[in-house]
Amino acid sequence: MAERPLIQATGRVVEVHEADRLYRVEMANGYRAYAVVGRKDPCLPSGEEAIGREVTLHFSPFDMSRCHLVAWDPPVV
Repeated sequence: MAERPLIQATGRVVEVHEADRLYRVEMANGYRAYAVVGRKDPCLPSGEEAIGREVTLHFSPFDMSRCHLVAWDPPVV
């Protein structure tokens, strides 16, 4: 079976559930989802506020309620 490609989107962090791990994000159309930061994905440096930051997300085509946070916009140095 052919693998379906990931869906890439941008959103804004609106809630922090677990620091450096689980965030609630909202897309421009108002849709909200939970974003998980993987072990190899970039984490936000300590001391910086996550709420209100723009993020790049990868959604699975099978479950649009959860996604992976893959980049902080603008990039965190």
